[in-house]
Amino acid sequence: MKLKNLKASFILKERVSSLPKVKNVTFKQDNFTFNIYHHSPCLVNVTGVKTFERLKLARKIIEEKLKQSVLKVRIDNTFYSQKNYRNVDLIKVLKFMQDHDTFRVDYHVELFAGIYFHPKKKNYPTILFFHTGSYTMMGGKQWKILKDCERFVKTLIENFDKNTV
Repeated sequence: MKLKNLKASFILKERVSSLPKVKNVTFKQDNFTFNIYHHSPCLVNVTGVKTFERLKLARKIIEEKLKQSVLKVRIDNTFYSQKNYRNVDLIKVLKFMQDHDTFRVDYHVELFAGIYFHPKKKNYPTILFFHTGSYTMMGGKQWKILKDCERFVKTLIENFDKNTV
């Protein structure tokens, strides 16, 4: 599973004092997009982050540009993806997941090729799962939960792979 994108917020020690009288200030640097909203002058949103190392770089850019410390880095959203080349029986996965305690499933093959796993619990990601065993996870914020979900999806792939029956 590979991190493809994340959105984070930097909570600043002090208000950004040099904001013009507009709704927000947006600027780009090193493939990051930074937003500072007039109504939240102690908060900087950053998008375009592809790795946790790049998140550290984005923090450094903000601290240097605004000449103040970031008190806290908050992960607001993540997007992970894994490409696989298996042959998973999605009908069996759908039946298995019908009364699952963590996810509600949605599968309409005529509308979309994958199964949606909608979270029933807070902090869990939405998962799109395809017959190839490929999947994406969107919205998770806690690393432990994301790793648990990854293990769960890998178990589904192993249990419902048509080629290993």
